[in-house]
Amino acid sequence: MDRKNEIRLIGLDLDGTTLTTDKVLTPRTKEVLEECIKRGIEVLPATGRPRAGIPDYLTRMEGIRYLITSNGASVIELSTQKVIYTNGIAWERALEIFDILEGYGTFYDAYMMGRGWCEGRFFDHLEDYGVEGHTLKMVRDSRTRIEDLRKWVCEKKMPIEKINMFFKREEDRQEAFRELERIPDVAVTCSLANNLELNHAACNKGDALMKMAELLDIPMEQTMVCGDGNNDVEMIKRAGVGVAMKNGEEGVKAVADFITLSNDEEGVAYAIEHFCPDIRPRRQ
Repeated sequence: MDRKNEIRLIGLDLDGTTLTTDKVLTPRTKEVLEECIKRGIEVLPATGRPRAGIPDYLTRMEGIRYLITSNGASVIELSTQKVIYTNGIAWERALEIFDILEGYGTFYDAYMMGRGWCEGRFFDHLEDYGVEGHTLKMVRDSRTRIEDLRKWVCEKKMPIEKINMFFKREEDRQEAFRELERIPDVAVTCSLANNLELNHAACNKGDALMKMAELLDIPMEQTMVCGDGNNDVEMIKRAGVGVAMKNGEEGVKAVADFITLSNDEEGVAYAIEHFCPDIRPRRQ
């Protein structure tokens, strides 16, 4: 690789990308990321999860300094736990969206202050909305149960990082997507087969990636990202090297520069070793 295009920042989606289907960071992938950090490459988790949903084994990895969370709505500096960049939905607009969602058979919650805030009527019945397995545990661990989300949002009067939804029926998900897409100041994406995610129209992982590259004085040509879902498209398009997972959505693969192995085949490690030939961790 030409030295001026040498990779200096790697943005990584988590679910379906860096983590296996069982939500595990494999020893090989961890070793490759640690080798990147050792060689001065910034490793930047970039997830749709709130801060509370990011595993400790990532946030405690020495050398990971920042997190992109909630699809780019919040960038957190780990050493201080401060939000250094935010781009949320106005709380008044969120109330209007809640009204729309009441017309569908959907679970919904809101991300604020690094957590998901979820009404008991949804939190206590997650399985009814197709939330199961490792995703079920992650949702329960990263949400705070409250009784009235509308009342809580009105009291806080803070921008909403993200509104997340899970649907019982695919036809409801598709119909909701069409209706929500008509709202001019929000963007609709998804990261799972049965969900939709709402952010501010100008908010996405690509925007946050560019802000971080600027902060770190790294040209976009020297950035690389890996992702699998619709919410990864913008960062894949904007990065110097955009990598899609073999298990990723077709729309993601269509805009990528390279398609790697699946998340269960350690595709992130494979892609990093492909584009960063100096990264060759010692094998046992």
